[in-house]
Amino acid sequence: MKKVLLAVLLLAMVLLPATAAEGVSKTDLAVGLNLGTNTGVGVQYRMNDFDVIGNVGFGFLNGSHLSVDAAANYKVAEFNIEKAQFDVTVGGGAAISIPFDESKMGLAAIVPVGLVYSMNNQDFPLDFYLRIAPGIAILPDVDAYFGGYVGALWRF
Repeated sequence: MKKVLLAVLLLAMVLLPATAAEGVSKTDLAVGLNLGTNTGVGVQYRMNDFDVIGNVGFGFLNGSHLSVDAAANYKVAEFNIEKAQFDVTVGGGAAISIPFDESKMGLAAIVPVGLVYSMNNQDFPLDFYLRIAPGIAILPDVDAYFGGYVGALWRF
């Protein structure tokens, strides 16, 4: 697990300075690190009414499987703390767990609820988020599902 986390951090250290060059405009695409029940790379693509969010990585609690989740994410509220603006988001999607050992593949319907802070700065266009993702596991057995993570995304 330590090797995987080190590889992800090294990849981020290589990619972030390359995208931070002057003249790079902010777009609707963001890529960064995701730490939590799914530790790896997080992505976001902003649409008109919602965002598409996704994470690809290894299970933090059990590093013997590849974890992938994706969801449509809607902003439902916003609030300010001094000059900082925070968004509250709710979405719906799916989480898949692909094992590297003899265990069975997992599939869950999830409802990610998040808190997002965006640094609206041309030099550092970063989004920080905290999400919990309760849901219902469908495979291999019907059961409760829970995911949670924090992350930072670089807006290109």
